[in-house]
Amino acid sequence: MSKSLRIILLIFLILTPIIFYKSFHRRERKTEIVSHLPSVINTVIDKEANLYRPKIALIFDDLGESLSDLKEIHSLNIPVTVSVIPGLKFSKNIGHIGLRCGFSVFIHLPLSPLDRKKYRTDKYRFIGSSLSKREINSLLRYYLNSIRIAIGVNNHMGSEMTEDAEFMRFILKAIKRKGLIFIDSRTSLKSVAYKEAKQEDLVCGYNEGFLDSVDNVEAIEEKLQKLIDRAKEKGKIIIIAHPKKNTFDILRRKLPTIRKEVEFITIKDYFEL
Repeated sequence: MSKSLRIILLIFLILTPIIFYKSFHRRERKTEIVSHLPSVINTVIDKEANLYRPKIALIFDDLGESLSDLKEIHSLNIPVTVSVIPGLKFSKNIGHIGLRCGFSVFIHLPLSPLDRKKYRTDKYRFIGSSLSKREINSLLRYYLNSIRIAIGVNNHMGSEMTEDAEFMRFILKAIKRKGLIFIDSRTSLKSVAYKEAKQEDLVCGYNEGFLDSVDNVEAIEEKLQKLIDRAKEKGKIIIIAHPKKNTFDILRRKLPTIRKEVEFITIKDYFEL
């Protein structure tokens, strides 16, 4: 065999594995890309679906007395807003832990109800017409400064005071100075709080319905479906629930199905802040 032929044969033997490897690697990459294509397409479809899926901003009211309430809320594994009554045993802890959980944190501002005797408590004071102007100022300042990480306020009770336009203007001006969102809990059908908040040019909204105002399984399930239907009609809504056993049990059971119909968001995301 001539020397030149031997050189050609040697080059062929060296290059053949390299060419084979590159060819195989290209086929492997193509196979890898093709195999990942369905998951990529599904991700794009899911993101597209989320853009148009009705949205519910769920607020959990009446927090502050128990860390276990927050644990139950966290176990639902959905974005929510936690509204904390100021000055209770775990109010500040719940606010800070809630923020770390990715929740929006609200101050649940105690305003005087129509039936003061029925809802009288030693745990906190209601702001209302029974107090002097000085007492109202002092208490309001304390409440609004109590949870500094809060991004908003919604009223706790307040069926009396949210019907009083002049009183609400005073409260809302203080909320606006703090740069906070306001949500009218609508504890009274005659509430003017949302209307006044709009006029004061606050970032504001209102409660479309209490999920668990009647604390039994059938009533909560029925109300949940009504609120889901309303979200589908309006595109997005705000609703309120409370840390109750029936509420947690029903949500845990229903959420896998519900999340195919609606998306849960925080109040921060509701207002796209």
